[in-house]
Amino acid sequence: MPMSLTDVRLMVRNISDLDTTDLPNSIIDDAVKEAFQRVIVLERRWPKYQETYTFNTVANQRPYTISTIGDIREVISLVDTSSAGSRLTMIPYDNAEDIWLGNTDVASRPYFYAVWDGQLHLYAKPDGVYPITVRAYRNPVYTWLTTITDPIDCDEWFHILFAYFVLARVYQRQEDPELSAMYLKSFEEGVAMARRDLMKTPSARPLIVSGGRQYPTMRRWLQTLGATLGT
Repeated sequence: MPMSLTDVRLMVRNISDLDTTDLPNSIIDDAVKEAFQRVIVLERRWPKYQETYTFNTVANQRPYTISTIGDIREVISLVDTSSAGSRLTMIPYDNAEDIWLGNTDVASRPYFYAVWDGQLHLYAKPDGVYPITVRAYRNPVYTWLTTITDPIDCDEWFHILFAYFVLARVYQRQEDPELSAMYLKSFEEGVAMARRDLMKTPSARPLIVSGGRQYPTMRRWLQTLGATLGT
């Protein structure tokens, strides 16, 4: 069952038997935020944050600012969903710079993309409007720290564990190292178990290198543009 900041506060007070005078809400909230951030940094791709976004290309425009597409933490794929579209292949930005320049930088349907400086760069730069679907992982939100009845923005596996982390900090403040260590251990063990379960590969999806797909090289792609390229 999802928990809010209000629920975590109540659980901590019930276990510690401390009121708001002895344990201000601000101390609990700071510890919950610390625990939340400790969990978030463990993975870039928590399933909770999977999102799908869309945008349209603009003719002769290569870069698209990621923050205008969505609050994206990590891009997974771009797909041109037009009738003759395909999934774009991600390439290193410096490789793209080496290929699409001068006479070779001809506008056409994009088949590749690179990420640099908070932007998606499409190669080739589009020669028209193409609908693009972006699969990505979003950034976590922190509105639950102010709207304290909202569920904490992470998988509910972790919610009860945040109370254990707060208790570890509470007993640390009270100079009770044994209880502090006990609750911290419970937090760390619980996070490790949840992480293993959430991030494990589904048993129905065997690991296949490159998914069995063969991708064209960038230079080979250039060679197929046609004899009039750069003329």
